[in-house]
Amino acid sequence: MMRIAITRPEGKGRQLSQLLEVQSIYNIHTPVLRIEPCTLSSAELAPLDDADMIVFISQDAVKQLAAQVDALPVNAQLFAVGEQTAKTVKDCFSRSAISPAQQDSEGLLALPQLQHLDSKQVVLVKGRGGRTLLAQTFKQRGAVLNMCAVYQRVPEQDDPRIWLDLWRSEQIDGIVITSNAAIDAVFNCQQSEYIDWLKSCHFFLVSQRSANYLHDTYAISKARISVAKGPDDLAIYTCIVPNQHQQGSHMSEQEKQPEATKPESVTQPSQPVFKQKVSKLAMLALLVALTGGAATAGLIIHGQQISDKTYAALAQLRADNAKLNEQLKQTQSQLVSVQTAMQGQRDAIEQQLTVQSQTVEAQLQAALSQAKQQISGALSSEALYLQRMAEFKANADQDFQGASAVLKRLYEVVQNEADNTTLLSAIATDIAMLEAQPKPALENTYLTLHAMLQHVDELALKTIQLPEPKQAQNTELSGDLNDFQSNLQKTWRNLVDDFIKIRTRETAVIDPLLDSEQQQLLRAQLRSHLSQAQSALMDKQASIFFSALESASMTLSKYYDNQHELVEAMQERIKQLQHMPLQFNKQVELSSSAALKEWLQ
Repeated sequence: MMRIAITRPEGKGRQLSQLLEVQSIYNIHTPVLRIEPCTLSSAELAPLDDADMIVFISQDAVKQLAAQVDALPVNAQLFAVGEQTAKTVKDCFSRSAISPAQQDSEGLLALPQLQHLDSKQVVLVKGRGGRTLLAQTFKQRGAVLNMCAVYQRVPEQDDPRIWLDLWRSEQIDGIVITSNAAIDAVFNCQQSEYIDWLKSCHFFLVSQRSANYLHDTYAISKARISVAKGPDDLAIYTCIVPNQHQQGSHMSEQEKQPEATKPESVTQPSQPVFKQKVSKLAMLALLVALTGGAATAGLIIHGQQISDKTYAALAQLRADNAKLNEQLKQTQSQLVSVQTAMQGQRDAIEQQLTVQSQTVEAQLQAALSQAKQQISGALSSEALYLQRMAEFKANADQDFQGASAVLKRLYEVVQNEADNTTLLSAIATDIAMLEAQPKPALENTYLTLHAMLQHVDELALKTIQLPEPKQAQNTELSGDLNDFQSNLQKTWRNLVDDFIKIRTRETAVIDPLLDSEQQQLLRAQLRSHLSQAQSALMDKQASIFFSALESASMTLSKYYDNQHELVEAMQERIKQLQHMPLQFNKQVELSSSAALKEWLQ
């Protein structure tokens, strides 16, 4: 089994990694590029207001523009390079964008709405750098073009040896790359040992343009390049799976390195902290105490000079101070009681909140569990219908392409549901298996037989072709007496020609001639054999199909002129059809059937 490195940017490729893990395909996600936004000034964003057409080159272009612009002009037509980019436009701006069936720049340029752009204000929303095909073509078609570069791709690491050393240590031999910029980032090293190691890996790309770039720029063998049918994770997975089987036991002796387990962090619940409040009465008592203390000190120092009246006042102050101290103690005691009561209330409230939180959590878990076990009737019915339709098309109609299309629709239906990783993996495996099935050209064969039927009347039958008659001899009489015998013969021939016409020919004709009725019967017989082959082809009866072709070939050989050009061509076509590999009623087993039943339970 190959070991895969996924180089897609952070946040992308998660589903691809899950699909590979279900198939026990070891993979690591190592982003080699990151997206950095480019903040645009109001002058750079101004062309958007007057735009007739706005073209988005990628999902990142949509997201980065949405971070700087709240809405797009109502009168502007929106175009996206692919379906996912169009979906991102819908999510970010609540607007529909036109996208091509061929999801690349060439497919975008083939749209009829972008053929005639005379004096049209076109804004191209993209990243810095990249291809110039769209810009050049828009200008050639007469557009007034404005570029809006809203992001740039930069390498995650300045030195690519960081990735290469990691990949080599993990024994990676398959690399997923989704852009030319990522290819340059991976190959941005000078050491020959790294370059030689990269040339020994297998690369999974998302476009033929990237495949050509990798081959032409870095001399990677085409045998080590596989191109997916699209940029999405499912298409890349479908491209990887067949290559896994082709690799055989190349990685069978490589053991997976155990992942280090991280210790679980224990979070201690924080205890509420209460600030102790001091009443105004306590503050007053403290002030009085300090004042009394100071006064007492003064009386001790100047005791000799104080009168009895002063001593009486001092005694009164001490009594008041003692009373205030008592009141302060009572106030502190009350404060402690209040704090204790508040703490008890807080503990009770927290306990009640904890109980309620546990109750709500239990109810939520029960609801989620019930939702997982009982999928809505509409979704369940649609999923079962699509899966049965795929089985019918694959085994009854032998329509493997149609079955693959139905399974892709089933993939979209269950993609956003919970606990679907196993089911998605089974569907993706079935799609890859169906697309790898041989595709007999039934329609082409049927049309070939139809064309042969149309030319039956033009075929030459084995009728007798009479040789050209001899040229008439000279019948003039000679005046020489010695030629009397010749003159007698000529006189006799002239006399006989008045009653009977005699023609002589070089060869003797002994074969019988075919009248028109016999010719019609022979042509009808040939038509019958060819029509029988047509019917057997559509009914998927291989033995009858080849038997009818054999009868048609024998009829041609026996009753038709095999030296004739059309007869020879039809005989050759019949031989080609007889050697055509034709296999009907091939039964395939879809693993998604059992996976869907288990998921619905």
